[in-house]
Amino acid sequence: MRAEIFVPGAGAAPDGWDPFVRACRAPVLWEAPLLEAAAWASTRPLYAALVRDAGEPVAAFCGRLGVRPLAQRFGPPGRPVTPGWFQTHLPNSFGGGRLHAEALTTAARRASVRAFERALRRELGVRCLGVLHLDVLEHELADLTGPFRHHRPVAPSHVLRTRWDSMDRYFAELPRNRRRRLTALYERVGDDPELEVATAVPAIDPVRASRLDQLTRMKHSSRPGRVAPLPAGYFERLNERSGAVYFAHLDKGSGRPVSFDLVLDTPGGWATTITGSAEGVRDLYFDLYLREIEHLIATGVPAVDFGPGMRELKESFGCELLARHAVIAPFAPG
Repeated sequence: MRAEIFVPGAGAAPDGWDPFVRACRAPVLWEAPLLEAAAWASTRPLYAALVRDAGEPVAAFCGRLGVRPLAQRFGPPGRPVTPGWFQTHLPNSFGGGRLHAEALTTAARRASVRAFERALRRELGVRCLGVLHLDVLEHELADLTGPFRHHRPVAPSHVLRTRWDSMDRYFAELPRNRRRRLTALYERVGDDPELEVATAVPAIDPVRASRLDQLTRMKHSSRPGRVAPLPAGYFERLNERSGAVYFAHLDKGSGRPVSFDLVLDTPGGWATTITGSAEGVRDLYFDLYLREIEHLIATGVPAVDFGPGMRELKESFGCELLARHAVIAPFAPG
């Protein structure tokens, strides 16, 4: 197996990249135009690789290396200034930066991982200390572990599996206090004369979405001044593609979103990812969860992954935990 490394935003993706990620039913964020747009906003170099076996694509990887000074964010992509670990991760998501063809055996998956790691070391040299495989699910551990590798559990993801036929039945399963609060919120937002609830819409105002996303990440950052915004062009490209929809609250007067959540199609159902809300907005984030659950039930989607973090809150919505790990694969010196 051989891996071809490329830098999104600095060069074209290898032939067969987009057809392969679509065949894997990967989230749309894997497609080359979205990786390129993600690189525009990245404070660290973004790299990706396509692994071939006898000329046929069998695996894909992406992630970032090291820490890049903010002042160099607008410079051309390239090698980082300081050494660091390469972290496999799909930008702007809670997903791991690894894809494999469904027919691959465990041995072939392991071989593709090793081919990627060898190519990465050749490409990055001594600046890369090794690979940190993030967001590893239980079934992936056999592909990534081995001698001199270490793995440890990290924050689990939260998955809500469809088991109701109506919102009334969903609310009925919640604890009494939680049921009363969420039912009141759902009704209050739905009746708000100044808001319109947008459900699974394919496009959103890209400039406004960029700003709301930045405001939200700044609110939760210890260094808000260093939060690099996702450019409007990122949302413009999302708006043009299938496999991504928005749930949002729109101001009825202007039509502009005041909060939104991006939902992606995945092999297991849905995954939420980029979210944003205006300053001073209260409770709309929780109402977005309810609107997503409502649409999940109505359309028969089997599950939605709400990602890690806020464990107590997400469990109160009925989520169950999905274990995740990090695998550390150091490069030997020399």
